[in-house]
Amino acid sequence: MKTRTVISSPHLVIMTEHHRRRLVLRLVGELDVGNRDLLRNAISRALEDAPQMLVVDLSSLDFMDCSGLGVLVKVHEQLTESQRQLVITGSQPIVRRLIRLTGLDTYLRLAEQHHPGTPDSPAVMASWRRRARACRARL
Repeated sequence: MKTRTVISSPHLVIMTEHHRRRLVLRLVGELDVGNRDLLRNAISRALEDAPQMLVVDLSSLDFMDCSGLGVLVKVHEQLTESQRQLVITGSQPIVRRLIRLTGLDTYLRLAEQHHPGTPDSPAVMASWRRRARACRARL
C-alpha cells in the first residue's frame, strides 16, 4: 500500500511515498541552509515508520549546498547504526559534483538510476513535477 505526503516551502517540495519497507522521498527545487530543516523534519517523520530502506530521489533537485548534504550524511549514519539503508538516486550533475568534491561519493550509497521498484516512468515523473508546481503555486 502506498501513502503519499507533500511538504513544501517556497524553494523546496518534498514528496513522500511509502512502499511497504521502503520509503521514497522526492525532492524538487533547491535544498540549502534556508530549508534544510524542512528535509530534516520530513525524514524524522518518515523514519517513525522504521522503513528498511530510505530512497532519496534528487532527480528534480536543481541545487544543494553543503548543509543539505550534511542532512543526508547524518541520516546515513543514523540508518547505518540501525542496519538500515539510505540510497540516493537521480542526482543532477551539479549535485553529483558537490558529493564528489566532498569525497562523499565513496561514503554514501549513490544510484545513478532510480532504485528498482520506484515509480520512475516518464509519466509518473511528469505527474510528480505537476504536483510540485501546484504546491508551489499555492504558496
